[in-house]
Amino acid sequence: MKKFNSVIEIKNYILNRQKKTGKYISIKILIGNGDKKQYKDRKELEKAIEKIADKYIYQPNDEHYENLFLYFGDVPKKDAPDIGYAYEYLAKIRPDIQIVMIQIKEMEKYGVPKFVNGGVYFHDDYDEKHKWGGFEDVNGKLEVYSNTKQWLKLHYLLKSLRKNDKKRGMDTNGGLDQFYLLGEGGPVAQGEYKLVKLLNDYNINKGLKNDIDDAHIKLESKY
Repeated sequence: MKKFNSVIEIKNYILNRQKKTGKYISIKILIGNGDKKQYKDRKELEKAIEKIADKYIYQPNDEHYENLFLYFGDVPKKDAPDIGYAYEYLAKIRPDIQIVMIQIKEMEKYGVPKFVNGGVYFHDDYDEKHKWGGFEDVNGKLEVYSNTKQWLKLHYLLKSLRKNDKKRGMDTNGGLDQFYLLGEGGPVAQGEYKLVKLLNDYNINKGLKNDIDDAHIKLESKY
């Protein structure tokens, strides 16, 4: 299993893979219910993933694009389905998809799911209050934390380096392309979805539109 030591190394991996395959690597994220809330109906969750896999993302035979999903370490439980199982099921029906895991350092002892095929980054950029991610408005300034901070950093790194791809007519903004909220999600997932909508309105640094495609797929929670 490839281990990354920074977001910059993930960025380099994506750019190197893009150069190797000759395809644009499209970055996507799934968020949703964790192990506390779960999903009421596993079959409905699977149908939602199948719809994403069949209709919303690039197909395996696409000549120009390849999908890469960022996954944040929720342990997959088929009998108590949560967002971790959503990733596991996505990998099962679409083994062509690259999956890179980003998770906090203290969770490294629990290992990495077998479906993670692109590598893993265990970071220590978090505190007890904001262990899993999220963001706050602190005196008019946006403060982003933990896992959320890592994918946002990657978004801006790629966006600045791949800006010419959009000029060549590629269907992308250079950074994160698609973001799906499955169900209601917990506080961090809800916060991240708000953040994506915020990014759709303006670029935090430059006041420019980001064009991240976002979708809220409604699914019932178990709890």
